Amino acid sequence: MSRLTKLEVFKYYGSPYLEDPLKSFVLPTSFKRLTLTMSHYFVWAYLSSIVMMLPNLEQLKLKHCRTFNDEWRRSVEFSLSDEFRLSDGHKFKSMKLLLLSGLALKHWEASSDNFPNLKCLVLKKCNRLQEIPVGFGEIGTLESIELHDCSITAEDSTRELEQEQEDMWNYFLKVYIHNSRSTF
Repeated sequence: MSRLTKLEVFKYYGSPYLEDPLKSFVLPTSFKRLTLTMSHYFVWAYLSSIVMMLPNLEQLKLKHCRTFNDEWRRSVEFSLSDEFRLSDGHKFKSMKLLLLSGLALKHWEASSDNFPNLKCLVLKKCNRLQEIPVGFGEIGTLESIELHDCSITAEDSTRELEQEQEDMWNYFLKVYIHNSRSTF
């Protein structure tokens, strides 16, 4: 992989039996689009550090990925993570599109500092997610948020975010909600 210095698009279709599939790759910094599908058993913190090393990454799509929290690494206990926390140091400066599909996320903490140039956020089948991070309302470049089959609470938080933007005379943010039904 490290010899493919001009590669811009990478799609990984994983196996439920591989642990931390990205550990075996040295990803070139030329990546602009990265899609991980069915990538089971990686740690959010590890994924964040990999993505941060891709300064040109404009699109990140995580589809049906399962993650462990950091506790699992330090103990024998099997524990799926339902939290995704980004610290102020996690900055995805070039990211314009973030798609999360079929993730078991319940809590997501992020701020506008994490995604300063994000234009589009798409969430599909994240029916456990309780809310969109409040800080996304402060992303000046954010043009749209799409929810497909997400929880009612995520839908409500997205509508609140849209209303806050309209209250500040910002009518550029468009919200699209499709078939959200879950009550988590």
